[in-house]
Amino acid sequence: MNQHGGSYVPGGANPYAKPVHLRGIFHFFNPETRYRFKYPHLYQLPAYQYDSIQSYRHRDSMGRVSNNQMDDRYLSPSDGHLAKLHVQATDALYDAPGTTTWRRTYIRNVAPINVRIATWVIDFADDPNSWKDWGWILLRFIPSSFALTFFIIGSDSVPIKYYLKYAPLPYKFHGYAKAARNQLENAETRGSSKALHAEKRVAERLLLPRYLCFLKSPEDTGLRGAVPMLVSTWQAMQHANSVLSYLFVAYSAEQFNHGSNDDMEALHQIAERATRDAQLPAYWVACSCMPDPSELEDDVYRISDIMRGAKAMAIAVGAPSKNEYGTTTMDLLKHWGRRMWTFPEVLLSQNDEVRVYARKSQLDTPLVISKTQFASQVWSDATVSRQMVDHYAGSLGLSRLELVTVALECLRTRQTTQYLPGDQSYALMGLLRLRPKIDSTDTAFQAFARLSLMNDSDQLLERVICTLPKTLTQEWYEMGDAYGASLWDIYPKCQVAGVGEHDTVIIDGAYGTSIRWKSFHRIWNARVLTWKRWLAWKLLHCSSSFVLIGFILFILGVRANTPQTETFDGFTYQVGGYGGGSQYIGIGLLLIFFGGLGWFMSPRLLRLLLGGKFWNTQAAAFGFEGYLNLATIERSIFGGNFGRLSWSPNTSPLSRHHKNAYGECIGDDPIDDIDVRDLVNKAMTAGPGEQRIFTLVDTYTMQVTLFQAVNPPIALVICGSEGGMKRAIACSYDWRTETLYRETVLRVPTTVLNRMSRVNKLKLGLKRPIVQSRRRMG
Repeated sequence: MNQHGGSYVPGGANPYAKPVHLRGIFHFFNPETRYRFKYPHLYQLPAYQYDSIQSYRHRDSMGRVSNNQMDDRYLSPSDGHLAKLHVQATDALYDAPGTTTWRRTYIRNVAPINVRIATWVIDFADDPNSWKDWGWILLRFIPSSFALTFFIIGSDSVPIKYYLKYAPLPYKFHGYAKAARNQLENAETRGSSKALHAEKRVAERLLLPRYLCFLKSPEDTGLRGAVPMLVSTWQAMQHANSVLSYLFVAYSAEQFNHGSNDDMEALHQIAERATRDAQLPAYWVACSCMPDPSELEDDVYRISDIMRGAKAMAIAVGAPSKNEYGTTTMDLLKHWGRRMWTFPEVLLSQNDEVRVYARKSQLDTPLVISKTQFASQVWSDATVSRQMVDHYAGSLGLSRLELVTVALECLRTRQTTQYLPGDQSYALMGLLRLRPKIDSTDTAFQAFARLSLMNDSDQLLERVICTLPKTLTQEWYEMGDAYGASLWDIYPKCQVAGVGEHDTVIIDGAYGTSIRWKSFHRIWNARVLTWKRWLAWKLLHCSSSFVLIGFILFILGVRANTPQTETFDGFTYQVGGYGGGSQYIGIGLLLIFFGGLGWFMSPRLLRLLLGGKFWNTQAAAFGFEGYLNLATIERSIFGGNFGRLSWSPNTSPLSRHHKNAYGECIGDDPIDDIDVRDLVNKAMTAGPGEQRIFTLVDTYTMQVTLFQAVNPPIALVICGSEGGMKRAIACSYDWRTETLYRETVLRVPTTVLNRMSRVNKLKLGLKRPIVQSRRRMG
């Protein structure tokens, strides 16, 4: 067993290592194959079609507007138009029953015909090691040599594309952000000069509570009761210069029902006793100090201000009507601690000890718990929540990024009765300095995103979009990374410029490239023409001619030396046989020898001529569905397997590597791992909404990466750095909303930035919504 959980031998023998002969044009006879005039000419229709029959509008980067029904499309890097998505697939997938919503085509060999003819001699054996192999080589070399007479190896003219850079991503965001970082870009300001003076959407802080419950007689223990009163009224009653100190009473609405008079009476009884014990004149309790319905929504989300201004805090607990948590004070306190809104109250309390008063118990002997021990005794997530307690106690400070991350982790594990979708973020904002105004139309993600943009949280959103979720069901607030990196390990290379609709963000400053799915294309490359390669070139070209000319000279020489007779007018004359043909025979044998030597050395000469390292190549990102070994991929692009491509060692969670005898990191074929091989086999029958296996070929780094995704990503967008590599978000495209959705995140070498261009401001979503589809009829 290994770290990946399966039987994996690093650098072990791969049973699929031999080149696979693809069917290519023979897929024409597949009954599902369709023909069209445009390239690729042969393809299969999607097996599934979307239920929606609505026509949607799209505006591309060139300003062209089109209306189309729902289907899978991409942005063509050649002219920016919205084109139907054709994905090349392995033969096994192309011949299998269709399971996709996109069109499929087969993998083509795009190498020049002369290279294919030349490598046909040796493509069945990388290294001939038997007389049988050599026999097949010689048999193949005879027809290929004559065929190559009509072609010139190495003279192929491959055009340079995009100045040797990766294909651009022709995207442009035409809309508005729901909440832009800069006020000029908001829809309501319309870019007017008023936007320069517009106030930021920041909620006002409460310096004092609006209402407090004042004890009728703070000094006289005989006069009981408290009177709710406006603080402004109290100050006007000759108390303007008095220091207002009050107690904050924390409780849970589940334990004290606002609709029950008995519960409210018991709660006020506890609050009064706790206030007298703290020797304070007033207390704040939510049930009585937020009476104004018009201010209720804002007050709920500003309780943290009241908590910060309180002299002390007391907790009131009581058994709810349906008590399932026990009757002891500690059991009730643990139940209270499970509620989301109670978490900030403990953190922001000013006292070092927390006093807990229980209903129907001796109020003169409350439970006293040290604040530093509160997490271990009350909260179930003590190892995490204790960090928050220490931070607000000043004993162990968290960074801005750690504070938001740890706080969100604590809040998401707690229970709450939802009032707004963004309640979790609104509870979090009580712990931060700047708070956006409440927007009831916000989703949970939008509320969190607006909060993060407004506060200096060390580019939290920019880091979050660079993470790869561990599972498809992982929510955005969990922030776990499939690569095991923490958020502070990621250094953003772009900026979130705003919060978009449908749980998206608007990012700017990223690098990007389009991924070509419909086929490979020829790759321009530069190699050094050494004298060995030049001699091999000449010998291969001349060997067939040497054999042919030598054979002709040999026949002429033999004929010249062989006496023959002819009869003319009854007389017999001797023709030939007088010598002089030996020179022809010698030259002919010499040419045959050199030609035969070229034939015999053809495997080595071909490898020397067509092989060698590329000193420069056209940068391109190719993709196809399924798995093929390196030999087959390289032969499809470059015409033969010369060991130029390698598996990426750590680009994808499916990448595998090992350390060789020299301490070097070597990428392994992923399916050497039985777990990855099982994923490849399982993906053969994956349907819409399920993860599939795709392969990415990078001709600049000359690396091949196997990865999982639900939809084929049409672009790579580089948004961050981590561990000495770049985080590239592989995105599919929902053209209906002009949104790029994160399908997976790959780690690519930093050098790819040398060949990439920046992309326009784009709209990025973290999870693509599932659109219902059904199997196509007919």
